[in-house]
Amino acid sequence: MSTSQATQSKTKQAPRPVLFASFPTIKVIEPPKGRFSTCNDQWCLTYCSQNVSGRVHGKAPWCRSVCIRKVFSHEVRNILQFQSHRDIGPDGRARYPLPAEGQPIHLPRYLGGKSLEDPEHDRKVPEDTKYWDEGWYLWKTTNYLGVFSSMAQMQNNLEKQNKVDAMKQSKRKLWKEYQEFLKSGEPEVEENKWLGRVVPPNFGPDAAPDSLLVPLPLETGPLLEPIYRVLAPAQHALQLVREDLAESHYQKFARRAWDKAQTGDPFTLASRAVSFGYDQWKNWGKGSDEDDDKEKEP
Repeated sequence: MSTSQATQSKTKQAPRPVLFASFPTIKVIEPPKGRFSTCNDQWCLTYCSQNVSGRVHGKAPWCRSVCIRKVFSHEVRNILQFQSHRDIGPDGRARYPLPAEGQPIHLPRYLGGKSLEDPEHDRKVPEDTKYWDEGWYLWKTTNYLGVFSSMAQMQNNLEKQNKVDAMKQSKRKLWKEYQEFLKSGEPEVEENKWLGRVVPPNFGPDAAPDSLLVPLPLETGPLLEPIYRVLAPAQHALQLVREDLAESHYQKFARRAWDKAQTGDPFTLASRAVSFGYDQWKNWGKGSDEDDDKEKEP
């Protein structure tokens, strides 16, 4: 065998295995972030029921639904080499308005809600539109249509949700105009846009009046403000007590009272009070009889 053949036979030999290659290992896998993340951002608890009478008369089922939604930073803010939003406010946040149930016009008063425009009572329409922001949100509804709408919107991002809500509002407005046309009995003329068999789709009533969308923690300033005003005197009194305790006023008073109790002054004061009270009680009846006699004299 030549030297070259011997060298080739050595190179064909299997490499020596590593000592720790066959030992079990632990692998740490970090889940992807951003648009490919597998983190859940919404959890819902829905319950619906129906009875025999409701099914016979075609009534809507009784439904309750509560959802917790988390909005991540990339959903409302621009992130380099990931996502860019079109309408950006001065604070760097995308201006995606909340659904109708999250606007002040549909919120209760204790959660910062405001009333509709009413010239008789000098009320104004709220100009501050609320937008989505990163954080947690609570959504609930008592309308079965709202339950279906929420489930259908779970596959869309904030931008698509906004477009779908705007499209539904436009279709509802168109359906309302069509119903008003049918009730008015207008003649079928060529200028009429409802001429023919074109019927707009009906998306059903709006579920916003029966729904609620609020950020967490709740903004309960208007609710707690009257309570703070009622408790203001108590808070002031507690502040005075805290200051007296810090400056040892009560300890000084207790020490002076104890020193005074060691003398005879308290006993003297108590005996004088008892004697005075006894004299007043003993002379009480006599004084009243003399006054009566004076009144009887001509």
